[in-house]
Amino acid sequence: MGAFEKAQRLYERAIQKKTNEEDLDLVIGWKEEELSVLFSCADLVRRHFFGNTVNPCAIMNIKSGGCPEDCAFCSQSTHNKANITVTRLSSREEIIKRFKVARKHNLSFGVVSSGRRLSYKEVKYVAEALRECGGGVHASLGILSKEEFALLREAGVVCYNHNLETSREYFKKIVTTHSYEERVETVKRVKQAGMDVCCGGIFGMGETWEDRKWLCLELKRLDVDVIPLNFLNAVPGTRVSRPAESPLEFLKIVTVFRIAHPDKTIKVCGGREVNLGRMQNLMFYAGANGYISGDYLTTKGDSIDSDDAMIRALGLEKTAF
Repeated sequence: MGAFEKAQRLYERAIQKKTNEEDLDLVIGWKEEELSVLFSCADLVRRHFFGNTVNPCAIMNIKSGGCPEDCAFCSQSTHNKANITVTRLSSREEIIKRFKVARKHNLSFGVVSSGRRLSYKEVKYVAEALRECGGGVHASLGILSKEEFALLREAGVVCYNHNLETSREYFKKIVTTHSYEERVETVKRVKQAGMDVCCGGIFGMGETWEDRKWLCLELKRLDVDVIPLNFLNAVPGTRVSRPAESPLEFLKIVTVFRIAHPDKTIKVCGGREVNLGRMQNLMFYAGANGYISGDYLTTKGDSIDSDDAMIRALGLEKTAF
């Protein structure tokens, strides 16, 4: 079977939402010299479900650094030696101000905190600030309880982020202070609370294609709503090395997740600038229909104006909230 025939088969199975593990193996084994055909397939699947719309968001690090968890890739972990600024919980005024900036640019807005979790008192404080934003906001505040998720939902949080990061097996090599199952159970509690789940991973940490496939299938089993794909931006002082992957390999990862999750929002997030470089706009042709715009948690990103110019040039439109 030639590349065009294989792409046609993948497209038909994807739009029927019948993709299986065999299909993912087909994508993973795709020849690099024929990636243009594969990307065309992914682009058509994206357009079938989302047309010419993309879903960008902006995030705010409301509590930075000082995290006791030992995630090897994270600059905010106290187990690493990254030179970052440690901050206390942001004020309500700061949160509301950043929310208004995001809305001005037609971006969904999410608050993110470092640490295993915020305390109940802190969760309540953040919920009150988000309530003043008027709803439709996102959050990522760690491993919370059923009651705390209900509190956020009542405050207008519609989507909660909690990444699995990688496969269950490889997770043990990058995190030891909490378990994979704790993350899975947190995702399930988010769904039970009635919020959308934003859950994905980070790539370029030494994981294999099997690890990537396993994560992809786990997210399928959990039926998450938004899948953020982060490409490692190795911060000096963390326990990970700069990725060896080429831009084309990272783009192929995007396609794997689009084919596996044809009707879900696939967002390319941290590390896209340093790992894709001038090939960033190809992330949409590889299947992405979302991204984080502006800065990340402790690293810089492209400006919102720059991202807006990129999607205008591609004939895409923002539909954030």
